Parts: sequence; structure tokens; C-alpha cells
Amino acid sequence: MTEQHKVMEYPEGISEEKFNEIVGKGGNILVDVFTSWCGPCKRVKPIFQELSLEYDNVTFVSLDLDYTRWIGEKHDIHAIPTFLFFKNGNMVYKHLGGMFKDGFVSMIKEKF
Repeated sequence: MTEQHKVMEYPEGISEEKFNEIVGKGGNILVDVFTSWCGPCKRVKPIFQELSLEYDNVTFVSLDLDYTRWIGEKHDIHAIPTFLFFKNGNMVYKHLGGMFKDGFVSMIKEKF
């Protein structure tokens, strides 16, 4: 049996403390901020999951904005999906809206 993905999923939210613990470990972290009712979010999810298997140097995290409102306020998120790129504990880029796989690949290579 093959792995379907390696995304750390938090469909019912995550505390700010737990999130800070994940980001605080350093390294490359790509966060997908989505909602369950967002069409573009649903289309991007399989791409995000596929990428999680292809990039061992990146931690992929998925957060539902409806259950994690604090992240929207903290990172000024006004559109979904939004993708947050963290490198060594610091946010280095925020992308609003969906992307095709080649867009993700380009951004991962550029930012990480």
C-alpha cells in the first residue's frame, strides 16, 4: 500500500500555540488555509497532497479557516485558499488563491 499524502491536517482547527510549535521547529513549512465550502480549495487539495509526497524537505500543513480564525487575523487572510510559506520560523511569502501544480513547484523552489 502506498502513502496517499503526508499533509498534517487539522480540519477542526489547531491552537496558535500548537501551530507556533510546528513552525518553531524550523525548516520549510507550507500551510494551506482553506474552508470546506470553498470550490478552489477542493480543487487544490489533491495537488497539495501529491506535493507532500514529492518534497521531503517541506512540511505540509492544512488548516480550516472556519475552525482556525486566529490564523486569518494574524496573517491578514481575506481570500481562500491562501498559502503561507515559512522558512526557519519566519513567514517568507503569502499566496492568495489557487495554483496549478507547476505554480506550486516554482514557488517551492523559489522560496525554499
